[in-house]
Amino acid sequence: MSVFKYIIAFIFFLNSFQSKSQVAISEIDFDKIPQKKVREYLIFQQNSIDLLSEIEPSLKTNSSTEDYKKYTKDYFVKGSLQQVWNHYIYTNPVEAWDGKKVTVGLLYSNKDDKLVYTGERVAHLDTGQVVYLNLKFIKGVLNLATVIEFITIDQQNHIVEYSYIKGNKTEGKQRMEFFEDSKGRTCILHSSYFKSDSAIRDRFFYPFFHNKFSNEFHRNMRKRFIKKLQIAESNNQTKTNPISTL
Repeated sequence: MSVFKYIIAFIFFLNSFQSKSQVAISEIDFDKIPQKKVREYLIFQQNSIDLLSEIEPSLKTNSSTEDYKKYTKDYFVKGSLQQVWNHYIYTNPVEAWDGKKVTVGLLYSNKDDKLVYTGERVAHLDTGQVVYLNLKFIKGVLNLATVIEFITIDQQNHIVEYSYIKGNKTEGKQRMEFFEDSKGRTCILHSSYFKSDSAIRDRFFYPFFHNKFSNEFHRNMRKRFIKKLQIAESNNQTKTNPISTL
């Protein structure tokens, strides 16, 4: 009986330690978040949750998308499938969404129970990463915060999915499928499954602005990929011809 009591006490201790280690919204350093709308979103979020680990995606990996509208567009990068895939997976999300229209305000890793602020980095994309984005409309006249969670990183089939979290104005997910085309390029099929409580928003506004935000994201990633190849090529030339550096 005494052994059983010790086991119960040990389990209770582990559960207590785990709950204390989870990051609460009240622990976030708001001074490190430059976007006003992201700070306001987090304050509003406290009305429904205390811990960031309580955040849930509106769609999971295998959830049905039958009741959602769909928008799809192809993007092309001149590079091998594995090169481009690695580039997208191992680029810091804070840098990937560093544009005029979209910026990252905060990233929370559910697996690591860790906060990542602007200027800090993440080694690679992973499921359970929650990203707070600031979206600029009409050249920054209007700003909106939205939050996504990465739900799928399929290394074998080269698929990335991230879902809008529950509580967003828009629910659904975005899916990026990578494959090589007949011209030796890597094609990224970017599909968005979405719905909200406004038919006008879903029919007119979402596709229009989603297209602009996605274009900026992939354009930024393509530029970074080209720059990475140029640096690698320059380093190889330096190694093979050391005299050129003199």
